[in-house]
Amino acid sequence: MSVSDLVKCLKAINACDEIEMELDEVLNWGYITDRHQLIQDAVALADQLLVMPNGQRDYKNERELSMQGFYVSCLESDGFGWLGGGIRLDKGIIAYG
Repeated sequence: MSVSDLVKCLKAINACDEIEMELDEVLNWGYITDRHQLIQDAVALADQLLVMPNGQRDYKNERELSMQGFYVSCLESDGFGWLGGGIRLDKGIIAYG
């Protein structure tokens, strides 16, 4: 798996008529298994590609993603850093982490 796989998935979410637009809303709050399969796939890929095994952010992959027009931001943090990130799409935000 690579960042290009995640980009393809995110583009598919933007193009999917079955997924409703939730501007400024997280598309995958609640039970992930209740969400469209593309959203489930995007969360799984983001968890694997944007969070390193030691729990730190993968800045290289974040930059690659932003170069494709998908921007990553912090959704939740504490005194130690990020607890969860979000990827902004045309239809809303994919939470991961």
